[in-house]
Amino acid sequence: MSINDQKKQSTPQLSLLNQVSRISLIVITMLIGLCISILPAQAEDLSQCSQNFYGGVYPEFTNSKLSKDTQALCFNGFAVMYSDVSRTPLWSAEHLTRKRLQQAKQIDREDSFHEESRLPTSARAKLADYSGSGFDRGHLAPNGDMANRNQQYDSFSLANIAPQSPRNNRYIWRNIESATRYLTQQYGDTYTITGVAFTDKKLQRLKGRVLVPSHFFKAVYIPAINSAGVYYAPNDESERIEIISVDELTARIGIDVLPVLDRQVKAQSMMLPLKAGEKIDAPNAPAEKPSWQLFVVAIIDWLMAQLQA
Repeated sequence: MSINDQKKQSTPQLSLLNQVSRISLIVITMLIGLCISILPAQAEDLSQCSQNFYGGVYPEFTNSKLSKDTQALCFNGFAVMYSDVSRTPLWSAEHLTRKRLQQAKQIDREDSFHEESRLPTSARAKLADYSGSGFDRGHLAPNGDMANRNQQYDSFSLANIAPQSPRNNRYIWRNIESATRYLTQQYGDTYTITGVAFTDKKLQRLKGRVLVPSHFFKAVYIPAINSAGVYYAPNDESERIEIISVDELTARIGIDVLPVLDRQVKAQSMMLPLKAGEKIDAPNAPAEKPSWQLFVVAIIDWLMAQLQA
């Protein structure tokens, strides 16, 4: 057989191999794209929003069952650990400062509840889940803490929302959020972890999809006095509320919300105020500044913000 004849026979074989290679490449590319599109948001690195956590360390699960199908999400102004099982956040973390709250006061509320597009469709809570349920769409990171429109919009993501008893949401929790902002104004800054617990044996689901929490909590740490405490309330109309320690919260819910705190700080609970303006009995608390000094500080913060703009 001549060399030319061999070339003629090998050409169709090479052409077929090239076609198979192209098809294989297309299939592999499609599979990679599919895998990327369905990757859970847990791959998102919370170190990208570490400023929301005291010491840059986010809450740790002490009950490993709770970590199943959880997804970490960084938002503008806060961070969330979302559960595909409950279709609610388990916790939301914020770092509040006087400057941030001063900016937040200048923004009127614009409701914009929406599904979280970064979550797989099957794992998302939907607006229809809450319709006619009898429960409020309760913020974990509250709208009142948000310093700009982008932060405000993100706070209305359903990844930051859980079904909440109307009276709990509109009275008890509203007072707690105001008290936390008051503490921030008083001491300069606070770190807060707001979350939900599912401790009852029988739990309700909205539309068979969104799990209704048995309790809500808000852990507050004040660096200026190295003290922490936790608001813990049943998700009902009773208006009951407890003030407990970080350690007690961990024992109840299976999450250490402030893992870098000293053991002594976590074991003792500071007496958190139930309403804004109430005094707290905290060790090493600095003398409260007169109102005129706070006004001057606010003016200076505003001027600095204008210069940086």
